[in-house]
Amino acid sequence: MKKMQAGKFIYHVAEPGEKTGKTVLLYHGWGGTAGSWQAYAEELAKQGHRAVVPEIAYNDSRNPVANPFEMETVQIYFWKAIMESIEEFGEFREALGVPESDIVLVGSSMGGFIASGIFARYPEIAGLASINGSGAFMLTEQLFRERQDRSPLRKEEAELLNGFDPMQQGAGTGAVLLINGEQDRTVPLEGHAAYYRHLLESRNTGYTDRKIVKGAGHQFTREMEQEVADWLAGIK
Repeated sequence: MKKMQAGKFIYHVAEPGEKTGKTVLLYHGWGGTAGSWQAYAEELAKQGHRAVVPEIAYNDSRNPVANPFEMETVQIYFWKAIMESIEEFGEFREALGVPESDIVLVGSSMGGFIASGIFARYPEIAGLASINGSGAFMLTEQLFRERQDRSPLRKEEAELLNGFDPMQQGAGTGAVLLINGEQDRTVPLEGHAAYYRHLLESRNTGYTDRKIVKGAGHQFTREMEQEVADWLAGIK
């Protein structure tokens, strides 16, 4: 992968020898790095896709937080990183010079939240694959808080999160693939389940599928990688 910069945006690119597929934006999880996608990005490039890995706010080299997995840090910055990534997508797309219809979003964990949020706002995007993420923001945050024995969202917090929640927005017409590890104990599976129902009920076009990988936890396994690669091959 080659590291690039356009304005405030830092991203990494794996270019195909001949572009026969899509521009695939890969979003990593909380506390991860763009470099963690290198092997998969290069594999997608071999399949004819242009793989682009954005560096995410408060991660990588974009004002990274100290001790990202401390609970208080996660509670402050997890949703901030998601919201800022969604908000800046339009400007980032323009910097890339790529039309929405050429873009497929692939995200793992927090990256799946980001990709789902972008997909809901940009209806011409060709596809979304969310791995161990969620497209039901309010529901997932409520479940996070129940697990952590935290108080419910305040009114202003709920209003802010609702403004980004894909469940409260359009559903697009692109292809959607939702994948969960059966034994994921980090992100509740209920988020993808609710988002899957929402997509089926709110749109009458666009391929929509959900897969649960038995024996897998909160990771992007080789089996999941192959599922996404096969799915990408069918997007025109």
